[in-house]
Amino acid sequence: MYIITGSTSNTGSVVAHQLLDAGKQIRVIGRSLEKLSPFIDRGAEAFVAEPTDAQALTEAFQGAKAAWIMLQPNYIPDSPDFPGYQAQVTDAIAQAIVANPLEYAVTLSSWGADQESGSGPVLGLHHMEQVMNTLPIENLLHLRAGYFMENTLSYLPSIQKNGKVFGPFDQDMLLPFIATKDIGHAAAQALINLNFTGKLVQELHGQRDLSIREATAMIGNAIGKPGLVYQQNTIPEFKSDLMAAGFSANVIALMEEVVIGMNSKHITTSQMRTTASTTSTSFENFLVESFLPAYDRMQE
Repeated sequence: MYIITGSTSNTGSVVAHQLLDAGKQIRVIGRSLEKLSPFIDRGAEAFVAEPTDAQALTEAFQGAKAAWIMLQPNYIPDSPDFPGYQAQVTDAIAQAIVANPLEYAVTLSSWGADQESGSGPVLGLHHMEQVMNTLPIENLLHLRAGYFMENTLSYLPSIQKNGKVFGPFDQDMLLPFIATKDIGHAAAQALINLNFTGKLVQELHGQRDLSIREATAMIGNAIGKPGLVYQQNTIPEFKSDLMAAGFSANVIALMEEVVIGMNSKHITTSQMRTTASTTSTSFENFLVESFLPAYDRMQE
């Protein structure tokens, strides 16, 4: 039996569907039975539980051989204490695993999770890795994913309103852009093959590194706006925008850490790019499959 946490997320849903494609027995965990119905319809067991409910998760993990472990969501905009929430989720999963030792587990972590400070919400993933390393999991693989291509979907309102992209990041900094579906695929393959031993870290760098300047130009060409530019905001401007959008002071401070960390290269990859860290979806393909449909919907 395979346990899938965060099964309705971009990555978790890919893991669940690919395990079902491979004929594996899976138990998907989520907050809503209705949202789990696509997996139930394919033969998955479903278990409704809050991610912080250790007692429920302990029951959900019974009889499991392997698990996909993730902290969902990436952040909660109005959370008064998001690191505290991350710690609660980690602790609940840890209690479930202590009661139900696993042969294999794969976690969703992030580039920058090697750092012990100054990494915003990624610090919660560092903590998660450290906790998982102490648990009765015989073979454990931490997948440290790069910069999600899906983050560029946040550019859409600015493109529509201002005709340009605003953001706080250095536009010439190279980023390991990766599609979330490729993260899910890498996790699913690891769980299907079960060919990893011990406690390992594998970064996922996407198809190739791109700067935000390059990505913005590619977006402009794809949507018929050649010459689309990226304008870097100051950190005070960035924080003001987040405050106007309803973000809590706690989460704004975490986002500021991410910006400073990435721009200073405190948050960066720690492994060389290899065939193991390189995934298949190019940014061009992401634009066709995900960005353009979202852009077209915005025009309706």
